Amino acid sequence: MSKYRLGDKSRRVGLSYAESYRAVRKRNLTKEKIDYWYSSADESAALEFSLYCQQWCEMFDAVAEHVTETYDDIVGDKLVKRNNYVTIFPHSRSRINCMSSNPRRFRSKGGDVCLDEFDWHDNPEEMYSAAEPSVAWGYELTILTTRSHEGSLFDRLVGKAKKIISGELDPKKDIVLPWSYHFIPITIAVNEGLAEKIYKLDHVDLEAREKFIRECRARALNEDKFNREYMCVPSMEASTLIPYDLYFACQDDACLGKTNNGSYYMGFDIGRKHDLTVFWVCELVGDVLITREVKRLYNVKYPIQKQVAADLMRKYNINRACGDYTGKGDALIEFLQVDFGEHRVEPVTFSSPVKDHLASAVLSKMEDRKCRLPDDPKIREAFHTIRKEITATGNIRYDAARTEDGHADEFWAFALCCEAAVNPQTSECILL
Repeated sequence: MSKYRLGDKSRRVGLSYAESYRAVRKRNLTKEKIDYWYSSADESAALEFSLYCQQWCEMFDAVAEHVTETYDDIVGDKLVKRNNYVTIFPHSRSRINCMSSNPRRFRSKGGDVCLDEFDWHDNPEEMYSAAEPSVAWGYELTILTTRSHEGSLFDRLVGKAKKIISGELDPKKDIVLPWSYHFIPITIAVNEGLAEKIYKLDHVDLEAREKFIRECRARALNEDKFNREYMCVPSMEASTLIPYDLYFACQDDACLGKTNNGSYYMGFDIGRKHDLTVFWVCELVGDVLITREVKRLYNVKYPIQKQVAADLMRKYNINRACGDYTGKGDALIEFLQVDFGEHRVEPVTFSSPVKDHLASAVLSKMEDRKCRLPDDPKIREAFHTIRKEITATGNIRYDAARTEDGHADEFWAFALCCEAAVNPQTSECILL
């Protein structure tokens, strides 16, 4: 077993409980003095871990003493009392110390270390820097956590561990610890019997497992939270261009299908087999762009796509339409220009500067509450997947991961619709 362990876990799968068993068993069996230092995100978690240790001591019939040590801690400019919950094994003088999240507590300490819920400590990097020298004399370092956000220290450590597993990094040659990586999303825990244990069933029940996963997903506020809390996927909130709260602020449950005698504009992003084709129609009422229809097509032949686009142009008497001219969209745009005129159908060639312009315009419109968007979970997710990234050369790039639901096609269709609603004489977009 590796001395350096990363536990990438779902909430409430019992990994902290299992860690308390390991901590007690090792100190109960050894005659050597090996202290153990446990720290979670707050003191209540430290107390819970200490109570787990007491349960295992009773089960092992171990000779152990349980005490609470009080010490002074400085929080800001205030002096507060903190507790260290200790299990002492007299035969070896080993101690299990369960503390709050404070880097200073690890100074001058030595022994095995467990940093639990590491991503949720107030200062994970300082915590790690203070704790890691504690294991220098051959002790073990365990880091367990539910994920928080992309780019965290734990996220970077997991990235290194995966490279060790894949062979990209070699601890014998590269300056990297030989981390062992343990991946426990809720799905794995359920497949190993978690749902049956919770529902107190004495047999394998596939329906109970499916029910449990559905309930977890339903309780989570959105897909991002479900992925973070249960699926070991770091949150995108820190890097996403459109947070959920911003989308909800612009959401109108009843905007689709209505009319208000305004001007109509359309944006469309063209796909075929791998991505969706999305047509997005908005009505400009005053200075607010209100969504009236979103039509999504998957794996639809181009002649039919052309017919759908032409029908929408006629149905709403579209003032101006902008479409993605990159790749598969060029033929459709040229057909529409023949039927409706080049002044009404304009091509947009996607490039990094163009995407920057389009994405920034959407963000500005949403922040100013100058648009109304439909109550549609898939559209909401498409907006949320757009991320602002800084490339190695310092340039800004807006993009989204390709999934079975597309490549944020709804977002780009809406962005093109916003561009269409801009007066052609004042548009700053780089058009073909």
